[in-house]
This record gives sequence, C-alpha cells and structure tokens, in this order.
Amino acid sequence: MKLTRLIVVLAALLSLQVVAAGAASASTAGDCQAQLTTLRGNTVDAQTSFTSQKDFTGLVAKLDAATTKLAAGKNADAVAKLSDFQTTLTLLATAPKPKFVNLGVAEALSTEAQGVINCVNAIGTT
Repeated sequence: MKLTRLIVVLAALLSLQVVAAGAASASTAGDCQAQLTTLRGNTVDAQTSFTSQKDFTGLVAKLDAATTKLAAGKNADAVAKLSDFQTTLTLLATAPKPKFVNLGVAEALSTEAQGVINCVNAIGTT
C-alpha cells in the first residue's frame, strides 16, 4: 500500500513538472481557458472514480465558476476557485473513508489544476 502511494506521488510530481513547463509557455487567457476546459473534461471523464455524485457535481461546479471568472478577467478569483478545487480533491482523497475509487485520479486532477493555476499566474492576477 505504501509503495503504491509512493509511486503515485512520484508520478504526480513528475506530471506536475511537465504541466508547469507547459504552463510557463502559455501567456494568454485563451491558453489558460483551453487548459481549464481540458481539466473539466478530464474531471467529467473521471466521474466513475468518485464514490459520491454530490462530490463530483461540486467539483465540476468549482471548475465552471473558475471558467466564468477567467472569462470575466477576474484571474485572482479564478485561481481561488481552482485552489478550492484542489483542496476539495485533497479532502476527498484523504478522508477517513476515501471518496475516490482511485486515489491516482485525484492526484492527477490536482496536478492538472496546478498547471492551470500556473498558467493564470503567468498572465497575472487581477
């Protein structure tokens, strides 16, 4: 079990480096919006990894709110929504009774969200 978690964490860290490198080259809100759209799609694709439909719906709502904020030029608010998304993923994954069938999915989505945050931070927060 511990070895599995270690492998998943190492894979997530490697993914984070790749995502961060990609985010550094993104310099427009449109680039960040595209990354956010991909994150939402990947979250929807992972719906079966959630043990609760309510938790899944809440996470998608956070991404939709981030999309709205980014489109309105409220970059700091978009980052806040993405951070909420990550925090919720962490809470669900580490709950005494985990809310994910596959913890690797939670870590991958959180890593992807960090890439979007890095992208938004690269264009500046308002």
